[in-house]
Amino acid sequence: SFPRAALVALHLNLDAEDELSHPGAHTPTAVMKARVEALLPKLAGLILPGDQLIWPGDQSVDPSLIGRAWCPTRWALSQMERAGVRLPRAPGMEVLRRVNHRRFCHELGQALPGAGYAENAAQVAALLVGECLLKRPLGYAGRGRRKVRAGEVSAADQAWIDASLREGDGLQVEPFVQREVDCGLHGWLEEDGSCTWGQPTEQVVDANGAWVSTSLASQLSAQELAALRGEAARVAAALHAAGYFGPFGVDAFRWRESGLPRFQPRCEINARYSMGWAVGMGEFRPPR
Repeated sequence: SFPRAALVALHLNLDAEDELSHPGAHTPTAVMKARVEALLPKLAGLILPGDQLIWPGDQSVDPSLIGRAWCPTRWALSQMERAGVRLPRAPGMEVLRRVNHRRFCHELGQALPGAGYAENAAQVAALLVGECLLKRPLGYAGRGRRKVRAGEVSAADQAWIDASLREGDGLQVEPFVQREVDCGLHGWLEEDGSCTWGQPTEQVVDANGAWVSTSLASQLSAQELAALRGEAARVAAALHAAGYFGPFGVDAFRWRESGLPRFQPRCEINARYSMGWAVGMGEFRPPR
């Protein structure tokens, strides 16, 4: 932790899940660098006056600043060290991989009826009922997901499933439902397990599940807010038990079944910063 007024050198490694997916040396692609650069105007709330970027960009960085990464992966820490800034304390790579993996979320219980985590093709087939959304374990920004309908699995669908299962990490399989409100709650988890919470947020995502914008929540009922906060507290306890500390967020959504509203209080766990973190927490800073 550091004083709220402290300036930071930001490392926006938005492709952290790619690094966590593949052990070994990591080099961001030119496509990823271009994507981050294109997002910078939308991320203005993260970059306060006096902050500097370590990546993307080749500008010199003030070594008195404190390094802060989107996700403190090995590559992000090496880039901060190379820039000469003060390195933050951070969980190890195995912890980061475990808590960002969809299996970790699954182990806390599936909140969407009919959803499950499949470790092999037979389990995928058993979970496929109607139209389903298949999610790779370390996907992000709408990547690593595919919509498949039971009984209509094409050769291309099967090839995607087989490729996803090849590395032994499994697939999240869940019924495809029409979401009415996407929402979330962000927090900062200390090493001692104490947590500072932000305000609930609502986000707009595109048809592929990629983030578009975030605002403070205004559409959630008192019951939904209570469910979101309760589930986020469970997540914080699980993250602490797994050895994680730092920024995190829990995504949730409202959907309808037979015309009646239903609430899914935890669809994803992001054990890192996220696009809505600065909105929910007030600024891109640890709380103390």
